[in-house]
Amino acid sequence: MSAEAATREAVRWDAATGTWLVSGHAEAAAVLRGQGWSSDPRRLPGAPPEMAELPPGNLLFTDPPDHTRMRRLLGPAFTPRALEPLRPRIAQIVDAALTGLDDEADLLRDVAYLIPVAVIAELLDVGADGAELLLELTPELVRMLEIDADGEAIVASSAAATDLVMFLTPLLAERRGRPGDDFISAMLAVPDGLDPAEIAGTCVLLLAAGHETTAHLIANAALALLSDPAQIPHLLADPARAVEEFLRVEAPIARAVRVATRDHELGGHRVEAGQAVQLLLREANRAGLPLDLTRDPLPHLAFGSGAHYCLGQGLARMEAVETLPRLFTRFPELRLISSTRRVSATFHALADLRVAGLTP
Repeated sequence: MSAEAATREAVRWDAATGTWLVSGHAEAAAVLRGQGWSSDPRRLPGAPPEMAELPPGNLLFTDPPDHTRMRRLLGPAFTPRALEPLRPRIAQIVDAALTGLDDEADLLRDVAYLIPVAVIAELLDVGADGAELLLELTPELVRMLEIDADGEAIVASSAAATDLVMFLTPLLAERRGRPGDDFISAMLAVPDGLDPAEIAGTCVLLLAAGHETTAHLIANAALALLSDPAQIPHLLADPARAVEEFLRVEAPIARAVRVATRDHELGGHRVEAGQAVQLLLREANRAGLPLDLTRDPLPHLAFGSGAHYCLGQGLARMEAVETLPRLFTRFPELRLISSTRRVSATFHALADLRVAGLTP
């Protein structure tokens, strides 16, 4: 195959969805880093009218200049220096999640889902009752992130977002008067900062995106290791490097969508203003190379790139680095019973991950 033919295959029209499919790494990166693309799902061709009900202030769905302003205000809270003090507490949360498990369990439900929601509850300082509510709302909230979400899914997701905002509203008023060391207080303290709707929207996004994606990164990585135990020593030797390889091969986001706001040339094709592109991130990241935890980290788009590069990527990495070695060190006899993939256009995710050998 010629180089030109390979490039053209990296961008192709899909009549079934009426979108351009982008599977080439360079082409996907060009969209994510380029100008003239919108991440607002309300601009998608054929977007259901219920999209108008999505809560405001969601950074993921916001374009410049609002996105630029919000990201500048939120960025300092997610720097490595700001996040590093959380590491000991995350380690404690992981140890607590691994304690008291039965010999057989669903690793997704009983471990991977609990850790990120506990971390988010800690960040927001909402206590045990708040953590329970966050865990309850996540399945509905995350439906707004599905690229093929229909009106019913959007209404359900918006209702869950409203429930979360109602829970957070008195907390915002309380923290404004008596600030603490939590993320809400930090957002309120930014001079000329975010308005209440944007703060609430950021909390909704933190739960919808930060919880779900981190849980599936941990679960996908665990399944990969259970399927190929020879890789486990390499995880234990260098967890940070291993997590980068898991992000490349087993990242939880399989697809992202952008809408062209002007005409583009992409991979030898003309993408017209108003047309949508689906970025097949999992295909672009894998590039035909299998999982190898001894590999030096390769470039990947697991957290996106450019203006919308995931603000919480440092937190997700930290949670995975703290969880996976503890899991396989504490339970050296861990073995796979069964797993089921979740049906999703957006997520590379599991529906369950049954394991045995959880007796230390």
